[in-house]
Amino acid sequence: MRCIRIFIIIFFILASTISNSNSVISVEENLHSYRIHSPSSLTIERDWTVNIILVNYDESIIDEIILLDRMPAQRVYSSGSVVMTYNIQYDVYYASSAFSNDLMQIVIDNSVNGTDTGTYLDEVALLYQKNHLDEPQRIFYPRDGRTIDAYAIEDWLVNHPYVAPPDLGYTLYLVNFSALDSSDHSLEHWYDYHPIDPDTGEEQDWFRLEWDNALNPNVTMDYSNFGGKYNSFFVDPSAHQWYLKWCRIWWSEYIGTEYDFWAQDLEDKVSSLDLETPSGINDLNIYLQECIWDPINLLFFPYQHQPAKYCESGLLRALVICMDVEEGISVDSLRWVTNSEVQKAHLEELYPFISWNVDVQFLDIDEYPLWNTTFWSYATLQPDGMTIVDGGGMFDAIYSTMRPNYINVDSTDINVFGAVFIKQQMEMHVYGRTYTGLGGGGQTVIWKSWERYYRPDGITPKDGISAIQLHETMHAIGFHHTWQHEQYSSDFSYGPMGYFAYHNGTASFDKNWVQGTYLDQMEALLYEDFTEKQANLGVDERSETYMAEQKILDLFDDARSSYNEMDWHAAFNALKDAEKWIKRMMWSTHDDTAPVISTWEVLPRIITDGFEVRAQVTDDLSGLENVSVYLWIDQNIINVYPCAYSSGTWNAVVPEFMAANTVEVWIVAWDWAMNIAESTHEVASIATGHTVTTNTTTATVSDLTLLLYASILVASVSVIVVVVVRVLRRQ
Repeated sequence: MRCIRIFIIIFFILASTISNSNSVISVEENLHSYRIHSPSSLTIERDWTVNIILVNYDESIIDEIILLDRMPAQRVYSSGSVVMTYNIQYDVYYASSAFSNDLMQIVIDNSVNGTDTGTYLDEVALLYQKNHLDEPQRIFYPRDGRTIDAYAIEDWLVNHPYVAPPDLGYTLYLVNFSALDSSDHSLEHWYDYHPIDPDTGEEQDWFRLEWDNALNPNVTMDYSNFGGKYNSFFVDPSAHQWYLKWCRIWWSEYIGTEYDFWAQDLEDKVSSLDLETPSGINDLNIYLQECIWDPINLLFFPYQHQPAKYCESGLLRALVICMDVEEGISVDSLRWVTNSEVQKAHLEELYPFISWNVDVQFLDIDEYPLWNTTFWSYATLQPDGMTIVDGGGMFDAIYSTMRPNYINVDSTDINVFGAVFIKQQMEMHVYGRTYTGLGGGGQTVIWKSWERYYRPDGITPKDGISAIQLHETMHAIGFHHTWQHEQYSSDFSYGPMGYFAYHNGTASFDKNWVQGTYLDQMEALLYEDFTEKQANLGVDERSETYMAEQKILDLFDDARSSYNEMDWHAAFNALKDAEKWIKRMMWSTHDDTAPVISTWEVLPRIITDGFEVRAQVTDDLSGLENVSVYLWIDQNIINVYPCAYSSGTWNAVVPEFMAANTVEVWIVAWDWAMNIAESTHEVASIATGHTVTTNTTTATVSDLTLLLYASILVASVSVIVVVVVRVLRRQ
């Protein structure tokens, strides 16, 4: 009898070592290990770390107790079925003078110091406009100073960190670059984080809708803080910015506490303090604490978002409704404003563990009477030609009467319906203000006037809706803004959920939030399922059952290790593998009967040009997990080809290959209970073309264990496994 000994496996590596232990691991031990305290409560804990690195600060005047006061030591989130506890540790470091000097040089080398490089906010004009909403004002003017490439700084810090970043956590740099500025503020510095419109590639030089007009051209988005390309955030209280000053005035009725750093940079604050006194030092530390509070509480560990929905699929169905076709603005002329591919790419980047279906359609409202009626029931045409939309009323009407026509509103998966209205001279009003869009409860609606899509010439595309649609879609799936009233500086980030500027996609903070909380739920729920099934195992189960049990425990270890390195995809893959092994373990206690390979054939015959294999295979209890074709070339190399099920048969195509002497072909099938069936073998001579059918199997079931695992992995990723073997003949 022939026995195959495997000594090299090419193209794949098993995820973890297969244990031969048949001992039952106690539930209590593993519940402690994974911090899932009981199946009823389904709680899970994670330990996060934040490194705070101070650059160009005198360590003797930093009070770490004050600096870290009000920072969360723990966050507790609930998805309804799982309670997630994040324990947070803070480590404070003081950068050396060498590091500070190197960073300063990078800043200087990647900056432009010149005329009209930034933007100045006229606060008097803004206050007037706030009190006279029907009188638009020019509030933005050019200013001189040093604009610094934030991408270059962020990239350098990732490649040259002062301390190694935490495995699970974030790094926050708190810097002082007052030396770059003049004492009278005539020259200041700030950062360019390159906000861009994803539909046109235009760098953003406009602000929100009230000032997106000819009165306020060429607005620069001046950042004092930035972060979100990586797991870090950069805070520079000495830098110029105008956005927080704008927030202080525009949202004043919602503000109970004003923070000094909104309007005072670090030099202003220091000049107002006596740092020779304890009270002066305390006030400085409170000021710095307030500067870092927003990114830690709204970006790193957001209290305002809902945990990711744990589901299998997501749907975004959006209609772009063109309203001026009769006036000469065709549907085709607006197709550039967004598309399904852009929206899907953003959502798959954010939420990669589920399958996304994105459908964006463009239509002429005059061809859809129900939409026309819905719109004009909540919109009025003013004498000056402006259309004023009641945003709240129309949003609710679409939600109740139109949305159910386009998506399954009762689905347990993510189903989002969106409507975009494009019309000349249109404003949407809600909550006493003018806005562009609304989102929530699985719906988004955007009202963006046609003029805002183009440069002043009315021809050159400026600003599509992909970024706005992503913003509103994220509202619909549980995200709130990166700002909350009285906390606005976290809008200086890469993500789409702020009001300051936007980028082509989502921030690392957004992705970490969705993927981390999704995996929290996945691990807790799978581990509960495992422990319930593990509790039913006896002391005399099949060896395959105990092997599966150990494999599951190893995979949970792998998942936690990957999570703790923020390798979300690896953690997900380990948990998906654990899910499959839980199924195998369960079925192995109920089913010990191998599948039945009733017939199989090679078409037209075994030839090196390639051939097809068809098989009739059944399994009556646990069901078939995989059927594969094995191709043994010259008693040396085995190729494994997974079969696909179609019209009652399992089919595989063997591509062209090279062989010198013989080719042996057979079928291996196994079910979810890890029972294996092997067909007869067909052996073809290359020289004569003669084929012989044998009943000899290549190995016993136990000898095929490694090939079994190899093929399981093959089936999941649909690749060809090549195994090099040495044949030993038994006498």
